[in-house]
Amino acid sequence: MLVLPVVWLLSAATVYIAALRSGMKALRWALAALITGPLLLPLFNSHKRLLLNKVRGRNTMLFRP
Repeated sequence: MLVLPVVWLLSAATVYIAALRSGMKALRWALAALITGPLLLPLFNSHKRLLLNKVRGRNTMLFRP
């Protein structure tokens, strides 16, 4: 019973830190993660990738090791 709220809080903290590191609006993403929990992670990753492509341009290639 205690596991679900802990997972929700950890995912919100993780998304908050990732948004800060990416230069995105961290509080908005953290609140969304508090509401949806770990279900937000795919949306967050795709939004981060779209912003990165917008900044760098379409014809550039990202380094993918």
